[in-house]
Amino acid sequence: MPNNTSLKSHVSKKTILKAVALVIIIGALVGYLGWDIIAGGPLTRIFSEGNQEKLQATIASWGIFAPLLYILLQITQTVVAPIPGQVVGGIGGYLFGGWGILWTLIGTLIGCYIVFRLARRFGRPLLEKIFKKSAVDKFDFIINAKSSSLVIFAIFLLPGFPDDIVCYIAGLTNLPIRRLVFLMAFGRLPTIIFTNMIGAGVGENLTLVAIASLAGVLLLGLITWKREWLMQFFKASTKDANHANSSKQEKSDQESPEA
Repeated sequence: MPNNTSLKSHVSKKTILKAVALVIIIGALVGYLGWDIIAGGPLTRIFSEGNQEKLQATIASWGIFAPLLYILLQITQTVVAPIPGQVVGGIGGYLFGGWGILWTLIGTLIGCYIVFRLARRFGRPLLEKIFKKSAVDKFDFIINAKSSSLVIFAIFLLPGFPDDIVCYIAGLTNLPIRRLVFLMAFGRLPTIIFTNMIGAGVGENLTLVAIASLAGVLLLGLITWKREWLMQFFKASTKDANHANSSKQEKSDQESPEA
């Protein structure tokens, strides 16, 4: 009993520290963006409409190579994950406008397909070489869960989860790769659209972009804050589904006549 109380106290303090850090970061971000917009600071000058149009014209002069290079960047980000996908999506919107959504989606689809294949070919040892074992263990429940499709879709849909780990974990499930690609595409699409629209609108209305970005950061912070609760919810839902299926199977076995 004392151990449980101590654990709860530790988790509570950790949660409070995260919340305080998040409030400080958001406050500093809001303060700086507000000053930058009012005073015409460096961000306002860099992301002005004139600069964006010049850069887009330069990119357009590269022809088909520009989207191909961007798609390659997105594939690399998905497979290796050196930088957040949201940042790459914003760059796509800034450089290509509405077309950035398509190029980002294509790059993400190809990248995730490669990840699924790699995970299925090399198994868990590959994951533990790329990620910490403790991080992988948190998502082990997905592999044999009866409702793994729903959990994978929910994690792809919600920001704040480590999509890179989940993508590799998803490759270890028995789900067909075609279904995994489908779940990933529709789960990630809202975030892809949102980040690309923010990137595309930077040069046109920085104030609106700042508000939208702040809303996105708040949503991300909320989900990150409640991530452990959501993880417990996902685990409980998979256990309930497994238990229900086991009960149905046992009942069916009892009702079936013996040979």
